[in-house]
Amino acid sequence: MTKGELLLQVAFYVVPAVAFFGAVYYFTNKWFEIQKDRIKIKSIENSRPVAEQKKNSINKDFLPMQVDAYQRLVLFLERIAPNNMIMRLNNPGLPSGAFQAKLIETIRQEYEHNLAQQIFVSADAWKLTRNTKEEVLKIINMAATKMPPTAMANDLCKGIFEITAQLEKQPTDGAISFLKEELNKKLAL
Repeated sequence: MTKGELLLQVAFYVVPAVAFFGAVYYFTNKWFEIQKDRIKIKSIENSRPVAEQKKNSINKDFLPMQVDAYQRLVLFLERIAPNNMIMRLNNPGLPSGAFQAKLIETIRQEYEHNLAQQIFVSADAWKLTRNTKEEVLKIINMAATKMPPTAMANDLCKGIFEITAQLEKQPTDGAISFLKEELNKKLAL
């Protein structure tokens, strides 16, 4: 074998080996750099105050519950809106006193069913929801006081419609708008 052939054979084996080890060295260094960066990121996260980490975690878990609470309160207000409630519960064969009791009981049940939502909304939102419920009860009771003893459910419905027609807007409309605005502000953060 000549010197040139020997050199060629050595190059044939050595060059790929050097290229292979060079690639392994390059990728191993990149891997170590990535691992070092990960460790830095973890140490930065761990150096944040524990209270802040817990707060972020709680907020992440709490937000969906808040959205659900706002949805439920809007649904509650929609369900107790006098016009909606009358359309849903009207029973023309009932005496007006029995229908009044049915409306009031329905509102109270709906309200009690949603009591826990106050945990997830602001104090102002809950107070407005509660006050709106009281306004709707007042409208029903005011209409009922104007009814003669022989009045039927349809008469009470008419009386409620007359009172709500005199209002600039439904008592529930303002509360629903407030809840929507407040939720949009929370989601914008």
